Amino acid sequence: MAEDGAPPARTIPGLTSARQRQIRALFRWLSWLSPALAARLALRLFITPRSRRISAADAGFLASAATRRLPTAHGQVQIYEWPGDGPAVLVLHGWISYAGQLGAMIEGLRAQHLRVVAFDAPAHGASGGRQADLPSFRDALAAVSGACAPDGAILAHSFGAISAASWLAEDAAAARLRAALLIGLPRDIGYLFDSFSSAMALRGDVIKRVRTLFRARYGGDPHDYSAPVLAQRIHIPVLLVHGGVDEYIPAAHAREVALQLRDGHIEVIAGLNHSAPLRDPATVALMARFIAERVRA
Repeated sequence: MAEDGAPPARTIPGLTSARQRQIRALFRWLSWLSPALAARLALRLFITPRSRRISAADAGFLASAATRRLPTAHGQVQIYEWPGDGPAVLVLHGWISYAGQLGAMIEGLRAQHLRVVAFDAPAHGASGGRQADLPSFRDALAAVSGACAPDGAILAHSFGAISAASWLAEDAAAARLRAALLIGLPRDIGYLFDSFSSAMALRGDVIKRVRTLFRARYGGDPHDYSAPVLAQRIHIPVLLVHGGVDEYIPAAHAREVALQLRDGHIEVIAGLNHSAPLRDPATVALMARFIAERVRA
């Protein structure tokens, strides 16, 4: 794979080769039988994250936090909180992930003596629900922010990052934050949908039907949920961090968003893939310093 380039073939998180072959075969058969039924199944799969068991190591890390359950419109959300100085740093994971997988990043923030509040998004980790989308991520973020105030910054990864951008742009309560750090940010939901359609080898007529169903459900096309457009309405300092060899989201997406931010900075880290910035010691330290300096400003 070329450094800082798009991968040669679209892929999506958590999809093994064996599972991909099975699902593609199912869609070939179903598309022949009923394109409408294939479209309904495709949309359902697109908003249904694969279940991922919390590992023993991550469970041990999460046990160090104070925990509570927060009722939301999308089910019970699991919250983890570590004490520290000043307002909280909200931490939000990406698709088919959970709070414990950002353990190294959370420890980096704690090393700066910051208060950290992380949570499992709906249908992820220990939270309730079976389906998830940008509105459910964003609504859960708003609910956690309100319940755990005061908060001074947000750090979010991947799908969580575009959800955070939506919240920062559209929720007046988010204007009180002092900084945002968005890692592995996709340009828009349309890119994620196109990656899904490519990975599933959906037929053109089925894709067209899925888009119609999407518009009926959400009121717009997947490409309408655009991070560059949202960025124009975000006025707090933002640091965009992206792996130079990200296998899911090209670093060009972050560069496009950075151009639209009023106070934006970007770091593309050579040699790191989609999730590696969350674990790489030097990058974790860089991100923790950015947050700490602005929260305490």
